Amino acid sequence: MAWKKILTTTDDADYKNTSIEAANLPAHSGSLITSGTVAAARVATLNQNTTGSSGVFTSTTQNSQFNSIGVGTAGSTTAGEIRATNEVTAYYSDDRLKTKSGNIKNALDKVVSLNGFHYKPNKVAGKLGYDTSAKKVGVSAQEVLKVLPEAVVPAPIDAKYHTVQYEKLIPLLIESIKELTAKVVRLENGNNG
Repeated sequence: MAWKKILTTTDDADYKNTSIEAANLPAHSGSLITSGTVAAARVATLNQNTTGSSGVFTSTTQNSQFNSIGVGTAGSTTAGEIRATNEVTAYYSDDRLKTKSGNIKNALDKVVSLNGFHYKPNKVAGKLGYDTSAKKVGVSAQEVLKVLPEAVVPAPIDAKYHTVQYEKLIPLLIESIKELTAKVVRLENGNNG
């Protein structure tokens, strides 16, 4: 079935009190919108192409929430899950956008203070919607907060909990490897200093 353009506008007055009933939209395999109402109060564009193979949802003025998202694949039934069939690229790493203030000091001591462990989500996590039967691996946000607070942010499930941005642990690991390598070199050269 060919899809048609559902709503396109750039003028707030055109859609100020308009909503689109998702239940009235044609069924589409992998569609993110399957039921409920999509408020159009600040939605800039909601399009489907003419072949039904892709869709575009664009809004720069409204926070949008979906149960799960599939990029290049169907979304899952797990709330908050994002699945992608390719690389996920975010933020920036370019030196031209940074003013460096120094390397991470005492990185090896910081890494040694952290514990990597196996766990299962507890009853509290279960009440928040997490699967309590799944075995996982991770670190403690409280331990990371003590040594690298830049890697800890409020958890999206509830701001009273913490979560670790694991990718931000990589600079700490790099610097700890460099410190450990320097110790090994000193030992190999017979210098214990």
